[in-house]
Formats: sequence, structure tokens, C-alpha cells
Amino acid sequence: MRCFAVSLLLVVSLSACATPREPPASECPRHELAFSRETGCQNDGAVEFCLPKGNDALLARVKAIAPKVHAGASRGRAGCDTSQETLYFFPTEATECVSHHGALTPAAWDALCRLAALPEVRAIVPTWYE
Repeated sequence: MRCFAVSLLLVVSLSACATPREPPASECPRHELAFSRETGCQNDGAVEFCLPKGNDALLARVKAIAPKVHAGASRGRAGCDTSQETLYFFPTEATECVSHHGALTPAAWDALCRLAALPEVRAIVPTWYE
């Protein structure tokens, strides 16, 4: 019986790790996201946010959550103060979206919720080029 219980626990633990899950609403700071999971890919190929300049540890944490995040050189829609902040883009490519201009995948939504939960991230907004 003990062997069965250990095996069952192992199966449950591994299946929980293998499938990214959307965090419960209480865990995702949705007030910092200017879109929902369903509308997360309605943009010009990315969503964006600001980070303080010169904080390598913070950037490493961001890259651990979302390795494809890359820096920009303007204020962006996020309204970064370029003297103190850098604009960052989270690409919404085919691997992050269930369809073109559709919903974010559960994994992409999870990553954006984790980014939004960082105290240094004020808001995450869609990228629109004009």
C-alpha cells in the first residue's frame, strides 16, 4: 500500500509540473495588465513594460521568467521615463498566441502574470506602432 501511495504522489507531482496552469485570479495582478488573456495577442507583435535602468539582478529575474524579453529605446506605450527606465518588449509570436490576434497561451499568460507581480513593473500594455 505504501508503494502505491508514493507512486500516486509521484504521478500527481509530475503531471502538475508538466502542464503550465493559468494562475487563479487572486494570484495574477490583472490591474497591472491592460488586456485579458483572451485579448493578449491583439497588438502589433508584443506587449511592453518599463524597468529601472541598471538593475542587472532584476533583469536576470525577468529573463528567467520570459527569456524572449528584449529592450527598446523609446518611452513606448508604457510611458517609460527614459532617464531612469528602459522599455522592454514581451513578444506575442505564434508560440505565445493560440491564433493571430487571439488569446495568449496558458504559458504566456502565466509568464505575464509573474512579470506583472514584480514590484518594479507598474503596468504591461499592448504595443501599437503608428
